[in-house]
Amino acid sequence: MIKALSRPVAAAALALAVTIGGITATTTAARADNDQLRTFLGAAAGLVILGHILEENRNQPRYVPVPTTRYVSPGLVPVPRLVAPSGCFSHFRGPNLQLRGFGAHCMHTHVPYRASLPDRCLEHVFTYQGWRYVYDAQCLYSNGWRRS
Repeated sequence: MIKALSRPVAAAALALAVTIGGITATTTAARADNDQLRTFLGAAAGLVILGHILEENRNQPRYVPVPTTRYVSPGLVPVPRLVAPSGCFSHFRGPNLQLRGFGAHCMHTHVPYRASLPDRCLEHVFTYQGWRYVYDAQCLYSNGWRRS
């Protein structure tokens, strides 16, 4: 079984190989003809191109979401209907409380435009059934909501 060499051992082996190669090299002039030069330049150009392609692929994100653009004319902007379901309306009573409002859980499940519910109308009240989140009816009415 071949084990992977650690970096210092591999570096020492490389240094030894370069040293031995330098010592045993002859002093005869190197001769290269045009075919060998063309082969070398072609291989070098191929490595440069391959390196450039790999670098470009590494910098690009793997998934680019396609932007979605909607063109809406100024007169046809959809306006959400601010209608609170009558089934959510209730009278909430407690030791120190009498409130007409809409149950928050019911509103969150039945109103299609949940994000348009005003946060300032949401109240945390104590009723005879325990703590409840309630949208105050008068507050919703003053913010453009109506009951169905």
